[in-house]
Amino acid sequence: MKKLLLSIFAVCAAVTINAQVDTLTTHMSGNPALYYADASPFDSGYVCGNNAYGDLVKLQKFDATSGITSTGTITDVLVAIPYKMDNGSGNFQIAIWGDNAGEPANILAPIGVVSVSLSAVDTAATAFQVADGAVLYNHVATFASPIAIPAGNTFWAGVVLPTGGSEIALFSNNISTNPYAASATHCGEIWSNGTYNSMVSAWGAQLSLCIFPVVNLTPAAISENVIETSVYPNPANDVLNIVASEEIATVSIVTLDGKVVANASSSSVNVAELKSGMYIYEVTTTSGKVSRDTFMKKQSYLIR
Repeated sequence: MKKLLLSIFAVCAAVTINAQVDTLTTHMSGNPALYYADASPFDSGYVCGNNAYGDLVKLQKFDATSGITSTGTITDVLVAIPYKMDNGSGNFQIAIWGDNAGEPANILAPIGVVSVSLSAVDTAATAFQVADGAVLYNHVATFASPIAIPAGNTFWAGVVLPTGGSEIALFSNNISTNPYAASATHCGEIWSNGTYNSMVSAWGAQLSLCIFPVVNLTPAAISENVIETSVYPNPANDVLNIVASEEIATVSIVTLDGKVVANASSSSVNVAELKSGMYIYEVTTTSGKVSRDTFMKKQSYLIR
């Protein structure tokens, strides 16, 4: 069994947001302290990133117990990466897989992938943002096109780890104070031989990781009252423009913890004063139909 080497970092709690747009944080419920490994040497063996064992992927399953109550799409994945080696050279991927009898399906052919440069991940303490009121993350991977939630409303989201000398760590939960009860069925890793192993079988610990998909659910009861929308540019700097399939009456910009921070009665919203990060835009048409989705506000820079 692998040796568990962890150090404490922070405390988080998990809540859900809007009934339609949700950040899935159930794997980190119950106020768990967040941990990452600081073994020396760094790759001597730890659960939450790639290591001397040659682990390929760390991933978690999301289903009805995680908040997937209907069909819909996956738009983004939030991750918390507290540490990276080798000056952050190289790339890693954030991906979505379907489910096959309780294990990730077609691990070499995910249904959605975002490639991330390690140099783009800022691990400074000030870079971490808060989702859902308490859950930490410092990188958002946005899919070029939303990924349809697979049949059965079950999917896996995870990090395809970098190879070679580049290494990263992911936050995991504090198993001493808040073990993840569903770890045996909902959290695991792909070993160097390509086999899937649950965290319990691999480490003997009820672990979960800071990997949080953002989904846009379409409950059957309201599907007929939903319109199609898109926004540009995304990320936005000064103005967010909305394109809708019906005439727009109002637009609201909402934080992930439910606070309205901007409003407009046209297809353009001024977002210049917002802090950088992820937000929800909510569109209401003149016929009363509603659409919600997410966008990114990028950092504004003052040129002197």
